[in-house]
Amino acid sequence: MSGATLDFTDVAMRFPNGTVALGGVDLSIRPGEFVSLLGPSGCGKSTLLRLASGLDTATSGRTASDTDRIGYVFQDATLLPWLSVERNVALFGELDRLPRPEIERRVAHALDMVGLAPFAKHLPHQLSGGMRMRTSLARSLVNNPALFLFDEPFGALDEFTREKLNDDVRALWRDEGFTGVFVTHSIAEAVYMATRVVVMGASPGR
Repeated sequence: MSGATLDFTDVAMRFPNGTVALGGVDLSIRPGEFVSLLGPSGCGKSTLLRLASGLDTATSGRTASDTDRIGYVFQDATLLPWLSVERNVALFGELDRLPRPEIERRVAHALDMVGLAPFAKHLPHQLSGGMRMRTSLARSLVNNPALFLFDEPFGALDEFTREKLNDDVRALWRDEGFTGVFVTHSIAEAVYMATRVVVMGASPGR
């Protein structure tokens, strides 16, 4: 797998209530980079990720990437509580209508990469917070993302679990070669995770 490019050119975002979330953002991310977005609450870090993923559209400016293979890990694990770990991980492959044998192969590989193979049949409520986030990671890995977006995914976890998962994400990045964008409020985490730290200002974000 090779990483993707991601470019924001003079990107502005104004919400219907008049709030200006982003004002004139210019940022270029090269293939294989792992970039941390660091800044105070409300400076538009998560908004940039939503624009990068296509979940939102900028009011003006240009957002461009050379891939549609995008992984996205949110602040919450966002697992379906009635599905097992392996069924949750298989969801994106099923949505892409991949052949069942290919889905099963990818799910097994993704669970192995995040250390959850022994827990494939467990339901989300049987997992720790860290294991639920690992499940979310595995679900995004199934579609072999060239661009991986992380919206402060470990902020609610204890420090020990957070550090371990940060190590796991760094290892996945080295092994898989995707381009990563990681949102955080922590200076130490931003520096530890990234090949480049981008500091954002607020009111509006830029």
